[in-house]
Amino acid sequence: MMGLLEHKEISPGLVWIAIPSRKVYIQCGCPADSVKHLIKNGVIRNLGSQGQLHETGPNCLLLADLTIQNGQFSNLGEFSVLQMFYRQGLLIPGHPGFSSEKPIMIGNHEQIKSQLDYVFRGNYGLISEQEILEAGIPRDQAHEMMRLKLRFAFGKIKPVDELFDTRVLLDQKMEVKNGVFIRRLSTNKFEISVENEAIIVDLNLAPHQSYMPTYKLNFQRFSPEFFSVIHSGEGDGWDIHRPAMASIVCYGPDVYLIDAGPHITHTLRALGLSLNSVRGIFQTHAHDDHFAGITELMLGDRRLEYFATRLVRHSVNKKLQALLNVKFPVLERFFVTHDLEADRWNNIDGLEVMPHYSPHPVETNTFQFRVVTEGSYRTYSHLADIAAFSTLSKMVEPDQSKAGISPELFQTVQQQYLSPVDLKKIDIGGGMIHGQAGDFANDRSKKIILAHTAEELSPEQLSIGTRAIFGQIDHLVPSHIDNRHEVAARALHHYFPTVPFSSFYELLNQKIQAIEPGSPLCKHQQEHHDIFLVLSGIISDPKAESKLGLEYVAGYLVGDDPDCSLDKLYAKSFVEALRMPRRIFEAFLERYGLKDSFSKNIARRRMLQNSDLFQHIRWSPLLNKVAKSVHDIQIREQQIIQNFTGHFVFVLEKGRLELFKEGYTEILLPGQFCYEDNVITDHAPLELHMKACENSSGFLIPHVVIKDIPAVEWKLLEAYKRRAQALQKLKSVGSAA
Repeated sequence: MMGLLEHKEISPGLVWIAIPSRKVYIQCGCPADSVKHLIKNGVIRNLGSQGQLHETGPNCLLLADLTIQNGQFSNLGEFSVLQMFYRQGLLIPGHPGFSSEKPIMIGNHEQIKSQLDYVFRGNYGLISEQEILEAGIPRDQAHEMMRLKLRFAFGKIKPVDELFDTRVLLDQKMEVKNGVFIRRLSTNKFEISVENEAIIVDLNLAPHQSYMPTYKLNFQRFSPEFFSVIHSGEGDGWDIHRPAMASIVCYGPDVYLIDAGPHITHTLRALGLSLNSVRGIFQTHAHDDHFAGITELMLGDRRLEYFATRLVRHSVNKKLQALLNVKFPVLERFFVTHDLEADRWNNIDGLEVMPHYSPHPVETNTFQFRVVTEGSYRTYSHLADIAAFSTLSKMVEPDQSKAGISPELFQTVQQQYLSPVDLKKIDIGGGMIHGQAGDFANDRSKKIILAHTAEELSPEQLSIGTRAIFGQIDHLVPSHIDNRHEVAARALHHYFPTVPFSSFYELLNQKIQAIEPGSPLCKHQQEHHDIFLVLSGIISDPKAESKLGLEYVAGYLVGDDPDCSLDKLYAKSFVEALRMPRRIFEAFLERYGLKDSFSKNIARRRMLQNSDLFQHIRWSPLLNKVAKSVHDIQIREQQIIQNFTGHFVFVLEKGRLELFKEGYTEILLPGQFCYEDNVITDHAPLELHMKACENSSGFLIPHVVIKDIPAVEWKLLEAYKRRAQALQKLKSVGSAA
């Protein structure tokens, strides 16, 4: 006999629970691309009622207790909410899926508040004329933007909490609805029950586990020219086969992303790139399919550059602050921000970019890039999340007191969209807030790429443009120099910051080797003692026990650690590496007085790279710098340390410690860290005490040497929020008692 409760493990951190007899369908967890996973697994399917899009799907959303897991957002419910409201039709009167009952959001108080604020910002962006003015927009333009925003919002900015029922979950059993109950067993672990049936749902990720995309990308060769565009995403937020619309602009040795959709590092790896390869990101707007990968860009060992207009930056910051439930400006903390001026050319070391305001429910820019050539310029336009001319024409409203768009702005937008360039990528997603290919039928651009759709292209659309495949490259300006040596010089300077660029010539004057996927790093016995600098691609040990494995990406040295056996290493993707004979490498170290410190540093660096705090930058050159700055500390069995003072973090190397405070206890194991509150906040210290369960040792890391490493800052914030949440929960329970 079939039970009442249906259960399906969808992907890491995502579980489906259905109780059809009670009309309860719960999406447990909502990491990035949750809806795509549910579609791929057949949970969401189109019923096709009366010729309308009418999908099945969840009517309850169970949030993870933790904001961040392993450097990724745990709760990104924007597209899950959109799917409920519009693709299921729960919010649309007259739709076959319309329901008078509101969807239900379940979770702890912090996560529910955070998600409601984040969905609100994802729906509207900046929410008042005053907020737009604070982004530096002149009053008349701010008024025009607000008029347009209100037209997209059907005349009113509606609080999202009016659209949901919420269930604030403590540790007591509570009813979801219709006799279905839920109880939290521990952090991220829940029991869902109906009558005498129950199922345990665990939303915790394993230490080295990550949220996954629905698609597999084949490894591509990274081979740009002086000015090239790599097509790294052509789909939309519902496309289960492709990354969302995005591009990568290459100019000389520099690599720039346009937007960061979900699983951006997965995309980079397929192209043989790492975060070390990327100089910066241009942001069009803050919808999740263009924004959700932002946190992954914070997992590198340096702050990337962030390029956007001040208007878009303010909108993105508001959404990030809502997600993280923090007050500080997140972008400024984790990136080097550059505000671009709209409607003029901004020079970035020779690459020029012009952003234009583009009508959309949230603040959005299109981008035009150009590089000067002997004849004139070569240009690329990136038109993400544009609106169809038919949609905009219906919004034209000359009366400035009413919601709508002025005739002048409508004409300006048309001219900007249709400006002829050498290469143009356009959003043809259709519907109320996306573009139409037909608007570009008379566009005089030399080549048009059609993107931002999960649908196959029609013959009519193909007569206007074409669809790019993943990794396809359009070369706009050929290269007459080998930029790989510039990339190598920058990486070496990262390792040896005290050595001037001009002193790397002897290392750079070596052979660059191309290695096919699956081929060994060293083809000849004599190479097993050499040093390799990875320029592109991934080198790994396929037999490594750790799930992270022994893996080197672009910008990392291979072979500087004598415990690393080069004969076990293979190319995981297409690889290019600079091979430096050991004799020449050691002569370089000797010449600049680096040999002793470099050798002594290896053991301590190895200790760092195996810790939780540095798990995302295990082989980074920055570990050399950090390793020189740590202070060893010994803690005797049963010794209690009330609190350290000063701006540093403690990492346990050997032994076992207990963190405790007023009913809260946590066991610290080797590789784990604490006292992140010393550096994350000045106003809300956790004041945890530490007791050694056995003789233990660890090291203190001054914050000054790690404060500009975004991956480390992100881990500190993740740990602080987890511990602060646990302490707050104990406080709430105590108050209730």
